[in-house]
Amino acid sequence: MTTPPNRRRFLAGLALGSLTLTTNGVVAFAATPSQTKRPDHAAAVQAKIEEEANLIFLSGTAALDLYHRHPHVPQDEVLPSDAEAQTHMALRNLYEVLRVEGLEWTNITSLICYQQNMADQKVIRKVLNQHFQGWSPALSFVEIRKLSAPNSLLELEAIAIAPRPARKDRSTADMTDLEIIHTRPKLADSMIFAPGIRVDAQSDLIFLSGITAADLEETEKNVPLPNDFGEQVRMATRNIDRILQALNVGKDRIVRIVSFYTDDFDGREMGRYLEGWRPCSSAIGISALPQPGAKIMFDLIIAA
Repeated sequence: MTTPPNRRRFLAGLALGSLTLTTNGVVAFAATPSQTKRPDHAAAVQAKIEEEANLIFLSGTAALDLYHRHPHVPQDEVLPSDAEAQTHMALRNLYEVLRVEGLEWTNITSLICYQQNMADQKVIRKVLNQHFQGWSPALSFVEIRKLSAPNSLLELEAIAIAPRPARKDRSTADMTDLEIIHTRPKLADSMIFAPGIRVDAQSDLIFLSGITAADLEETEKNVPLPNDFGEQVRMATRNIDRILQALNVGKDRIVRIVSFYTDDFDGREMGRYLEGWRPCSSAIGISALPQPGAKIMFDLIIAA
């Protein structure tokens, strides 16, 4: 599928950190290179392209129940204090989404583990190996400052592939190129994010990173940003609006949004901004951002 030239020219002019436009479909089968001698993770994943394949994006999930309440309530945040148990629980949530799509661990091509203590990496790897049983997706570990739940030690974020068209026995009659995946449909209205989103192979995907409160057209470096965190969130979301407008798409084309924040971040603010649309989401507390003075940064995947 060819992206209209005006869209491509606009995006090429945005200095947002990094941007990639994919137009060659998505993978239908992935396999670790045979020469890769790494038992814990794969540095690269080979991919076979098939026309009917779909991508499955999964929201970042911690050890909390997949359908925990928002705003969080204390009883939902009672978690074991060790990383091993929390890894098993987070993987349980990921597998709940995979299972409803008829997928297995071998359909995961990319996995990011955000963790509060890098010293937990060894035990997390051990649990991952127990579940993946020889399969090695591309895997990254990142130490972060905090997660949305105070007792969470880690959060897992994944991308999977569906080697055949999605099942037809859905509750929604109209099949579109984007479909929110709910494993417990009766609880869907209580969620401020989607557990997963299926993206049809024919969709163009636009990857955006580094969206802060800084003006998209600002040419001078180190222009001061307001100190107020809420104002920075509003300015950053206005930048997202400008990009969506230039692409001539709505907020309901956002597939995934990852929020990196230095101050306490209330996900309900993004829920209000998204006006009822629930993309896949992760909220990651960090110590600092590259942009001087920035307190919030968004990475997005948009189906254009």
